[in-house]
Amino acid sequence: MAVNQVKEEMIIDLERTRVGMKRNFSQIGNTFTFELKKNLKTFLIMLILCAGIFLLFWLVQSLQEIQDVPLPENPIDYFQSYLTMIGFLIILTAAGFAGSIIAEDFQKQTGNLLFPKISKTRLLIGRVLARYLLNAICIIFYYLLASIITFIKYEEFPLIILISLGWALYYTFSIFIFVTFMSSIMKSTSATVIVSIIFYLMIFSMIEQIMSFLAGGQEPFFILTYYENILTGILDMPDPRYREVSFGGGPGTGLTEGISFTQWITPNLMTAFWGMFLYSAILLTLAYIRYRRRQMKSED
Repeated sequence: MAVNQVKEEMIIDLERTRVGMKRNFSQIGNTFTFELKKNLKTFLIMLILCAGIFLLFWLVQSLQEIQDVPLPENPIDYFQSYLTMIGFLIILTAAGFAGSIIAEDFQKQTGNLLFPKISKTRLLIGRVLARYLLNAICIIFYYLLASIITFIKYEEFPLIILISLGWALYYTFSIFIFVTFMSSIMKSTSATVIVSIIFYLMIFSMIEQIMSFLAGGQEPFFILTYYENILTGILDMPDPRYREVSFGGGPGTGLTEGISFTQWITPNLMTAFWGMFLYSAILLTLAYIRYRRRQMKSED
């Protein structure tokens, strides 16, 4: 009797576990579907933005052709010209999709209304998966447009472009998680978007410039935006991956020697992979912890 009772309890526990896992995946799936529908308008706007930036570069290239400026001999160089603003495009799209991912719950006080029976873990997983998917499609769309025009011009498609796209999606995820973290600490969506873009345009660049002077030429692997360089660097990896820059000095300057610093062009593959992985893992963990704490405070 005791053996049969133990077996029955084990069967019941397994059944509860199975039902619990099924419910968890179902809730994540429902959140995923809801977020896709909810962000459809943002998705369309971002696609238009991607197309607009592509058309801007295409117009510049067309004007140069009209003025008899020869095209680059290598299709990779031509394609690379369309990646001049890829980092800015990534931060704009990431801010558009992830800016409200957490902040909106507390800005609009909707955290306990839309999903009263779902844990914040499953809610955040569903949101991240859905919104990042939309973000990734936008970046793929931009790469597709640039690849099509490159194929039309050169009648060939360098496969290295696909590798660059893979890195672009990986970098997009890191920036997306960075914006998610900012959303977890900001009070509103607009503040998240503004601060995230300021960090990209100013703060990270200033820190990288300062460290290039103070760190004795150390590679700035601790700067998130440094990993953006792998998107173009992978197309034609430089050797060495840095350059020495000097300025000042000479007659009339009062300096016998100029000022020099090391400018890193791109990380290598392993540095880029692990750097973005650590950034994403740490920032996502911090965002989740902050989300839970804000939710507990709002319930008090």
